[in-house]
Amino acid sequence: MNRKMLLGGIAAFGLSLLIPASGIAANTADIIGQYKCEGTNADGRTYKGKVAISKQGNAYYLRWVVGKNQNFTGVGVLEGNVLAVSYYGSFTGVVAYRVEDSSRLVGKWTTPTAKGQVSTEVLTK
Repeated sequence: MNRKMLLGGIAAFGLSLLIPASGIAANTADIIGQYKCEGTNADGRTYKGKVAISKQGNAYYLRWVVGKNQNFTGVGVLEGNVLAVSYYGSFTGVVAYRVEDSSRLVGKWTTPTAKGQVSTEVLTK
């Protein structure tokens, strides 16, 4: 594992601690599937895409296709109702999703170059 991925994973776990748990117990099998992705960058620009979530062992794997052809790959862990993910593609970053139910995840994400800004993203089945 390279240093970037290790630091990203540590940051993702740390970020997951910042999102308060809402008391909803997530059925881990329920979050696997295909999602529509809608987000807002820190500068206010919006984007749309698709996300596929799969699971192997206790790890979750995510693949994003955003806009016309921007691809990202991520790996994460589910703790309670928070899915914490480190991702890479045209840039690296972390995202922590609050699992609201089996069809909606609400996330906050950032990158090493975001200068402390946090963006938002919602996944819906």
